[in-house]
This record gives sequence, C-alpha cells and structure tokens, in this order.
Amino acid sequence: MKTENGYFVWKKADAPQSINKYFKTSEFSCQCKLESCVDQKISVDLIDRLTYLREAKQSPMTITSGFRCKQHQENIRNSGVSTVVAKVSQHELGNAADIKFRALRIEEWIADAKTKFSYIGIATNFLHLDIRPAKVKGEWVTWKY
Repeated sequence: MKTENGYFVWKKADAPQSINKYFKTSEFSCQCKLESCVDQKISVDLIDRLTYLREAKQSPMTITSGFRCKQHQENIRNSGVSTVVAKVSQHELGNAADIKFRALRIEEWIADAKTKFSYIGIATNFLHLDIRPAKVKGEWVTWKY
C-alpha cells in the first residue's frame, strides 16, 4: 500500500494490508460488487483521527462503511434508503467512515468524537464521522439518521 496526496491508496483486489495496528485496508474498501470498482482510497488524516478515538476509548470499533466508489454512492442515493445521502459524499472522497462500537454506548463516543470531528451523523447503532473542516472553528454539524 502506498500514500498519495494525503491518502492511503490500494486496489480492491489486493490482499488486505495493515494501515496501522488497528485498521486494515479491507475495512475501508468499497462494499459494492462492481467490476469497475478497482481503485480505493482513505484519508491519512481520517485514519489518524479514528486511531485517536480508538485509543481514547480503549475500545474496538467496527468500520461499517469507508470508501465508496461513485457508482456505489449513486446506487445508495437511488435506492430509496431513508438516510442522509449527500450529492457529494465524503465517503466517495475517502474522507468519511461509519463506525459501530463493540463496547460502550454510542453517547459515550460522541464527546470524544467532537474533539476530532466537526461533522457527525448519529444513528441508533452507528456514527458517521468525516473530516470536513468546520464552517466556524469549534462548532459541530450533527444530524440524526
């Protein structure tokens, strides 16, 4: 695996590789089954922030969605799923992850997430975290699914 312009990059067909001691490329690969989905990427900054959160809570997390190819994102948008699906997804840019937690309640993760993430989507069983900069320093944008 290599880094380019602040992103870890790999091919979807590659064997899973360790990003760091907590995460592997396979956790962040697009979940679609499309043959056209080859190139994968995830932000180094996002990984650093997720690592901070993982260590702050001293509890594992599960990545339920990381990078999404353009077609997969479009398929989600058109599927009628009743979630927030942006026109330009941070997942598609490699700047977001949806995470579930093996221990602790979701509320226990939100306070620590706010120290590193300005955009936080809150569902009953997962958090969407992305690295867009805050419009106003120190403020958060949160929404519920």
